[in-house]
Amino acid sequence: MDHRKARKIYWLCLLIGSIVMVLGALVPDEILQKIIMGVGMAIYIIGFIVAFCFIRCPYCRGALDWRGFSPDYCQHCGKKI
Repeated sequence: MDHRKARKIYWLCLLIGSIVMVLGALVPDEILQKIIMGVGMAIYIIGFIVAFCFIRCPYCRGALDWRGFSPDYCQHCGKKI
C-alpha cells in the first residue's frame, strides 16, 4: 500500500472513529452506548495500525511522520518519496 493512501485511511479512521464515539456518548441506553463507543474505539485503533504498518519510506522502510501532509523526502535516507 502506498504511504499516501495509508495516510488518507489513517485520517479517515480517526475522523470516523471520533464521530462514532461522540454519537455513542449521546445515546441514552448505557449498554448500547458502551457498544457504540467500543466500535468507535476499534475504528480508531485500526487507523493507528494502518499508520504504523504502512506509513513508511518505500526505499528504506523507515517510519514517516504521521502528522500533517506527506513529506517530499524521507528523513532517514533522504530519497525523494
